[in-house]
Amino acid sequence: MRIAIAGEAPFELAPIRRAIRRAVRPYRLPADAEVQVAFVSDDEMRALNKRFRRIDKTTDVLSFGEAIPARDRGAGALAHIEKLRARSGGRFDLGEIVISPEQAERQAGRRKRPVVEEVAFLAAHGALHLLGYEDETPAGYREMLRLGHDAARQKSVKR
Repeated sequence: MRIAIAGEAPFELAPIRRAIRRAVRPYRLPADAEVQVAFVSDDEMRALNKRFRRIDKTTDVLSFGEAIPARDRGAGALAHIEKLRARSGGRFDLGEIVISPEQAERQAGRRKRPVVEEVAFLAAHGALHLLGYEDETPAGYREMLRLGHDAARQKSVKR
C-alpha cells in the first residue's frame, strides 16, 4: 500500500503509516492501493468541516472517499472501490485522510497520552471510514474506537 503525505506532520511518519496499514490489513487491499494523508491547520480543518459536514468548528480527522453502504463495510468496500479504477487512471485509490495536528495535540493532552499515539489513532480511524465504517451509532462508535486503538498501539507491522 502506498501512503502519500501532504502538509507538515507533527512527528515522524512511521507510526502513522503503521497504524493505517494495521487498520486495513484484515481487508487484504490490493498491493497497488493508495491513500493520501494530509495535515492541515485548525482553520483549514474548520473550513473543510463547515463545507462538507455543515459543522462550523474544527475537528480532528475527516475522510474523503467513495460512499460505501454500511452493509458492505470492510472487505465488502473493496468491490466498490475496485469499480472506480477506470476513473482513477487504473489506481486503487482508497481516498484521503485529513488530520488537524493542533486538534490532535489538544485531545492527546486531555486523554493523557502521547500526541504520536493520538495522530496514529486518527489515521487508523480515517482509514476505517474509507472502508465504510461509521461511528454515528453507539455500536459503530465503540467498534471504531476498538479497531482504531488496536491499530495505533501496534509497535510494528509485519510485511
